[in-house]
Amino acid sequence: MGTDDAVTPSPGAPRTGVDRRAFLRRTVAGLGASALMSMPVVQHAEAATRKKVRTAYRLSTHGRRECSACKVHAAKRFYISADAANTDRAHLGCNCGIVTQDLLQPLWACYFRRGKAKVYDLRWHRPRCPAP
Repeated sequence: MGTDDAVTPSPGAPRTGVDRRAFLRRTVAGLGASALMSMPVVQHAEAATRKKVRTAYRLSTHGRRECSACKVHAAKRFYISADAANTDRAHLGCNCGIVTQDLLQPLWACYFRRGKAKVYDLRWHRPRCPAP
């Protein structure tokens, strides 16, 4: 009859190959190490979001059936508060939604003259204020 050419190690002998469990253990350890090495990328993303931003408010006509007066009025205007946006509607029956938009602090300060102005219209084009 045939004999098996495979060598079976004795229970006390050290293993020379990599079995499935050892392979999986090393693979998981490698994935964990790569996850730890990628942590500075997460810290850079957090640092990018820490930039000073201020909230501006806008009238939104998206997803609504609005008249052209509302669309033209709302397209280029930024407001310092939701109340300022609510009081400066295109006409008496305007029901445009009020949405927020984050602006960088220097841009917000330029648009609203450091909090002195309630509204800014992009059509006014202050030369020192960049586009959002």
